[in-house]
Amino acid sequence: MTGRAILALVLAAVMAPTVGCAQGAFQGPGQRIFSRVDSNGDGVIDRQEVLDRRGELFDRMDSDRDDNVTREEAESAKRGFRKRLTGSTQSPFDMADTDGDGMVTREEFLAAPQPIFDQADSNQDGQLTPDEFSSFMTQLRESR
Repeated sequence: MTGRAILALVLAAVMAPTVGCAQGAFQGPGQRIFSRVDSNGDGVIDRQEVLDRRGELFDRMDSDRDDNVTREEAESAKRGFRKRLTGSTQSPFDMADTDGDGMVTREEFLAAPQPIFDQADSNQDGQLTPDEFSSFMTQLRESR
């Protein structure tokens, strides 16, 4: 699985509670994320608020503060995000390619570690409850 695929899954997991809280159905970390992006507190996220958040993301990636993000700065930010999320800087592909042949078989793919799930499953029972998911989202938010 590529880094983009992992990121898409993570964003989907993050956006699901955000959408829910926009409809008033979700409380907890998703609500806090929504509220933080909704900087004027009007209950909706407009394009300017998204641009403001993107600007903050750019500033975090621009480690030398020269108003340019190099490939290395972007990769470093991605590694940092991956480390906060999974506890490892190893790419999802490398984690799955257990025999190191440069290919991931179906068996390797299905057997690959699931560090995000494992981290969120705080009691290690193989199931994520809403409380575990909410707690995990809080941990992610606080680890920034």
